[in-house]
Amino acid sequence: MKLVLSWISIINVGLGFFIQITVPAMGESKLTESSVSKAHQDAVSQLPDFDYNDVEFWQELCTTLEQGQQYSEAVTACQRVIELKPKRKNLETWMSLGNSLQQLKQYPQALVSYNYLLQREPKYSQVLVHQCQIFLALEQYEKAIDSCEQAIQIDGIWGRSSPAEAWKHRGIALGKLGKLEVAELEGLGKQDVARAREIKRVEDVMDSYSQALKITPNSSFFLTKKCGLLIELERYTEALENCELAIAVNENWETTTPAQALEHLLVVRQEVTTSDPLLVSNPVKEAEEIVKQLQNLVRFYEKILADNPENAKAWTKQGIALQTLGQTERALTSYSRAVQVQPNYSLALVNQCEVLNQLEQYEPALKACEAALEGDRDWGDTRPAKAWKEKSTASAGLERYNDALGSVNRAIALEEDYAEAWNNRGVILWHLGQLQQAQQQYELAELNYKQGLQSTHRAVKINPSYARGWYNHGRILSEYGQLLSLQRQNGYTTEKTMNVLVYKASVEAYHQALAGNFTPNDNLFKAGILANQAVVLWRLRDPQLLTLALEATQEAVQLNPKSFEGWYNRGLILLELRQYQAALNAYIQADALSPENVGVITGKGIALSRLGRYQDALANFEQALKLNPEYNIARKEREIVLRNLIKKS
Repeated sequence: MKLVLSWISIINVGLGFFIQITVPAMGESKLTESSVSKAHQDAVSQLPDFDYNDVEFWQELCTTLEQGQQYSEAVTACQRVIELKPKRKNLETWMSLGNSLQQLKQYPQALVSYNYLLQREPKYSQVLVHQCQIFLALEQYEKAIDSCEQAIQIDGIWGRSSPAEAWKHRGIALGKLGKLEVAELEGLGKQDVARAREIKRVEDVMDSYSQALKITPNSSFFLTKKCGLLIELERYTEALENCELAIAVNENWETTTPAQALEHLLVVRQEVTTSDPLLVSNPVKEAEEIVKQLQNLVRFYEKILADNPENAKAWTKQGIALQTLGQTERALTSYSRAVQVQPNYSLALVNQCEVLNQLEQYEPALKACEAALEGDRDWGDTRPAKAWKEKSTASAGLERYNDALGSVNRAIALEEDYAEAWNNRGVILWHLGQLQQAQQQYELAELNYKQGLQSTHRAVKINPSYARGWYNHGRILSEYGQLLSLQRQNGYTTEKTMNVLVYKASVEAYHQALAGNFTPNDNLFKAGILANQAVVLWRLRDPQLLTLALEATQEAVQLNPKSFEGWYNRGLILLELRQYQAALNAYIQADALSPENVGVITGKGIALSRLGRYQDALANFEQALKLNPEYNIARKEREIVLRNLIKKS
C-alpha cells in the first residue's frame, strides 16, 4: 500500500508533547540527485509500497534532505525515524526536524522540537540560537535576547552554529526591542528620554557586534554593521577604521554587501572632512577620492541591476549616489525606476520628491511626497520628517505658502532638531513677509520676517556649519532691512540706524555661510551667497565696503559665469563706483542671461548715459518703459538723457 501522509501526528506519552504539521504527500515529493544519494533513490525505487522500516535509512535521508534544503521532504523523513523508534534519543534527527520546520516558518512546531532537544541535552547552545531566531521572527524580542544570552553563557554544543551567531542575533533583537521602546517614548512626548534610549539601543547592538568580531575578526558583515552604528553615534574615526577593514577583508558579507560598506565609508569621509578638517591631510585629494568611490558605487549598482532590474532598493541606492555626485537628472531616472518597480516605496518616493524640488518641478514633487507619506513607511536611513520638509518645499515652490508652513511645522513636530526644516520655515515666512510687504501690510510683514529669523537662527544654532541656513538668515535680514528703510521713507518710523544694523547682521550671516561646508558641486550655491552678500554691502553705502562688494561679485561670476545675480549686482556696484564702461560690460553679460529684464536694460541705459552715449541710452530707456511703463528710474533717467540731447543739439 502506498504511504500518503497529508499530516503527521507524533505522540510521546513520556514527554507529553504533540506536533501536528502540514507537509506535502510523500508520493508527491520530488527528490533531486543533488539532495539524495543514488543509493537512497535506488532503495526507494525498489519498494513499490514504500513500506520501508530501516531506521538508519530514514535517519540518513532526514539529515541529507534537511542539509539539501528540501525541508518539506525532510520533515516527512525525520517524522518517519521518530515514528519507527520513538524511544531512541535521536538528537540529530530532532535537530534536522526542528531546523526544517523553522525554515518552513512553522515556528510553534519547531519550538516543540527544540524544547525536546533541550530536555535531552541542556547544553545544546545551537538549539538556543535557533530558538532565538524563531523568537526574533515572532517579534518576541525579550525571549530572543534571553535565548541568545543563554546560548552564550552555557557555551556548550554549537554544532553548525557558533557564539558569533548568538551575538549577532542578540544584537538584532536588542535593536528591534530598542526601536519599539523609542517609538513608545516618542508617542508619549518624552523626546529627551527617547533620544537617550536610542543612544543606549545603538550602544547595546554595537556591543554584541564587537563581541562577535572577537570570535570572527574577518567578518565583513560585523565590521560593516559596526561601522554604521558608529556613524549613528558620530564616532567617525572609529567608523572609518571599521568600514575600511570591512572592504579590505572582503569576506563573510552575509546580508550586507561591499556597496553598503562603501556607502558608510563615503558618509564617514564626508563627515570627517567637514566636521574636523584638521584630520584630513589633503582635502582636495580626499574630495577626489570621495567622488571616485561614489562613481564606483554607481557602477556596482549597475552590475546588480543588470542581473535584476526589478530591484527597487538597488535603483534607490544608485539614485542616492548619483544625487550626491550632483547628477540630478540621472538620480531622478533611478528613483523613477525604483517607484515603477515598487510604487509605494517611501524611501524612493521621498528622494524622488527631493530631486524634483531641486529641478523646480514642484507639482510632481508634491505628488511624490504625498505618496511617500502614504507609502510602505520603509524610510531606510531617512525619516518621515524629511517627507514633510520636502512637501513644504514643493508647496512653497507652487507659492502655496500657508500649506508649506503647515507641512514644515509637521516636520519640526516630528523632529525638533531638524536644521533643514527650521531653515525651510524661515524661508516660507520670508516669502509670506514679501507678499505682505508688497501689499503694504508692513506690520504683518515685519512679524513674519522676525519669525523667519527666529527659525533660521534655530537652524544654524542646531548646525553652526549649515551654510544654507546662514544664507537664508542673511537673505531674511537683508529683506527686513529693506522693509525698515521703506517704513522710514513712508513715515512709519523715525528710526534711522535700525536698518543699518540689520544690514550689517546680514553681511555677517553671509560671511558665516561662506565659512560653511562646501563640496565641488556647491559652486553655484556659493556664487549665490557671494552675489547676495555683495548687494547688502552696496546697500550700506559705505565707500570702503564697495570694494569688498565688487570683489564678492568677481568671485561669484568666476564660480558661476552664468550667475545673473552676480553680473547684475556687479553692474550696480560699478555704477556706484563710477566705473561706467565696466558696469556696461557687466550689464551686457546679465542681459544675455535674462533678456528683457527691466532692471538690466535700465542699468545699461544709465551706464551709456554716463559715458555720453545718449542715443544708445535713450533706446534702452524706451525699451525699459515699453516693458514696464511705471518703472520710475527708467522714466527719470530718460528725462535726463533728453535734456542732455537738447543741450548737445
